[in-house]
Amino acid sequence: MLLVLDIGNTRLKWAEFEGDRIVGRGAIFLAEVAQFVERAGFAQRRPERVVGSHVANVVTRERVERQFAALGLTVDWIASSASACGIRNGYSEPARLGTDRWAALVAAWQRGLAPCIVAGAGTALTIDQLDERGHFLGGAIVAGYHAMLGGLAGNTAALSVDAGEWAPQPTTTRDALATGAIDAMVGAIERSERRLAGVLRARGVSTAPRVVLTGGSAYRLLEHLPPDTLVVDSLVLEGVRLLAQ
Repeated sequence: MLLVLDIGNTRLKWAEFEGDRIVGRGAIFLAEVAQFVERAGFAQRRPERVVGSHVANVVTRERVERQFAALGLTVDWIASSASACGIRNGYSEPARLGTDRWAALVAAWQRGLAPCIVAGAGTALTIDQLDERGHFLGGAIVAGYHAMLGGLAGNTAALSVDAGEWAPQPTTTRDALATGAIDAMVGAIERSERRLAGVLRARGVSTAPRVVLTGGSAYRLLEHLPPDTLVVDSLVLEGVRLLAQ
């Protein structure tokens, strides 16, 4: 059994793979990471190999490594590179691209979803452009839903993070907060999609890019995006598995 980890800014997500099939998965908050191996039961069902992506701090990574070391296992952390698994990395310094973003792009390409916008809606919203050739052209980073609300609450005395629901014409402050955050995120995705579509048109490519969402806030955005938008919860984990091979 291959155990795949995705350590983000807020949570650790994991999946157990048999071949290319997920047979178990879960997530914990980073505040609980010191008990991760025990709570997930990996001492009883010891994986054959552990691979992962991490964009969290070094302390979190080392806590995870020590727990698996106690089982006689080393965690193999993936790295972003200039090319892998059929795609090319257009970052000016490829190694500086977040490994979660790189893994999600790899998985989207292997699923045959390109050309597409790969949007990771977590603590931050990452919006990456993948063309029909498997080239990552670049991407944007926007504050995520809760980060936007927290930023407003921290800098505006009369507001709190107690957001309501999205509304076409918000008539309460709570709904105005939720609507503003979602509209900002959707707008950033739509602008990236238009830019990628322009590149494709200039090349004579008739295929319109679709939006592929992943991350904890993906479903907040889904109903506000085109009907062919796809949510793939396991996208980063799938990509880490592919890169580990």
